[in-house]
Amino acid sequence: MPEERPAEPSPCYISFPYNRPISGRTITIQRFPETLRGGINWSYTTPLAVSLGPYHHASPMVGEVEKVKQHVMERLCFESGCTVEAVREKMRSVAGSARACYANDEKLSGVDADAFADMMALDGCFLLQFIVSMCPEDPDSAPDALMSMAEIHTRFDIIARDIMLLENQVPWVVVKALMEFRTVPAAASVDKFISVMAATFDVRSYRQVSGSARGHHHNAGLTTLSSIFSSAMELAEIGVRLTSSKMTKFGEMSMKKGRFLHGELSLAPVFLNELTACWLINMAAYEACVGATQADNYAVSSYISLVALLIDREGDVKELRAKSIVHSTFSDDQALGFFKLLSSRLRIGRRYYHIFECLQEYKKERWVWIVVHKFYKNIKVIVTVLSVIGVLAGIFKTLVFLRPQK
Repeated sequence: MPEERPAEPSPCYISFPYNRPISGRTITIQRFPETLRGGINWSYTTPLAVSLGPYHHASPMVGEVEKVKQHVMERLCFESGCTVEAVREKMRSVAGSARACYANDEKLSGVDADAFADMMALDGCFLLQFIVSMCPEDPDSAPDALMSMAEIHTRFDIIARDIMLLENQVPWVVVKALMEFRTVPAAASVDKFISVMAATFDVRSYRQVSGSARGHHHNAGLTTLSSIFSSAMELAEIGVRLTSSKMTKFGEMSMKKGRFLHGELSLAPVFLNELTACWLINMAAYEACVGATQADNYAVSSYISLVALLIDREGDVKELRAKSIVHSTFSDDQALGFFKLLSSRLRIGRRYYHIFECLQEYKKERWVWIVVHKFYKNIKVIVTVLSVIGVLAGIFKTLVFLRPQK
């Protein structure tokens, strides 16, 4: 089905679908790629409050929340009128499919079928209840029992961070099976939760995400051409305006050539803090593992790489802030370091290359305008400087005239 083009002339507009598979290969929940580990803080890849799945099971750092999981499963059974054994039996029926979602790993090889099913039951119940507690269908309902627990209430932000880690996942087949036991449907809560997670990256508004995203096995999936130009500030010198995209997909980018002379490079805004930085790292790692199976491969990696290319110094970060593209609790230096460090290890996709093809085409077609534009900007600077010099000279002459004569 052909994609819709914007109304204005835009031969370089690009917007690929996010969830269109091009391969039948099973998407696995893999280990964080070694190629991305260098220089990245270990806390960005390791759960600090709750473990989900086998890779970090029984980690000493997650002991307090681990004690809560049994209570959460028993509460699900109490509310649904089923037995704990019924939940475990259901997990055994999907354990084969769930196990196939994980990469072959020594942590998994030492877990037998029954132990794996029990792990999926406990972890799946916790994840589902956390989602429902965070995004209840009825906002006016009584305070949720899970959120009232000290083990959860005091670690809420860390848990929200942990459930998006690449290595800390429960397959969707597990959550879907457990949803059958709930007396109140949880589908709306899941959709709302995905939207809340996506909206965390965008300070402008709350974004809705298509329900088709629930088909992914992994939470992180729910969401040298530098000679062309070197920074955001230098883009302005060749007549290309940087703008904040109005599109709803995180990572959107497009290049437009206007009817007359100027060009426009549009990027989706991103909010960067410790939480979203952690998520971005794990989303990029997820792409490194399964990018070849997606039509819009390396969308997040391409976005990060393009932002990194636009910023060579703190002044470039200020420029992106001024254009409402980057919003951050980080300092300019911290934001610069984050994008530069991460981008040096990422694979990039066709979005990235497409933008550069458009910029190259713009430079070739409008080289005369670029020369004129640079001259005009330089003339403005020269005129401004001369005006300032003229004012200072006038002040100096006045002071000399007013100086008492001996």
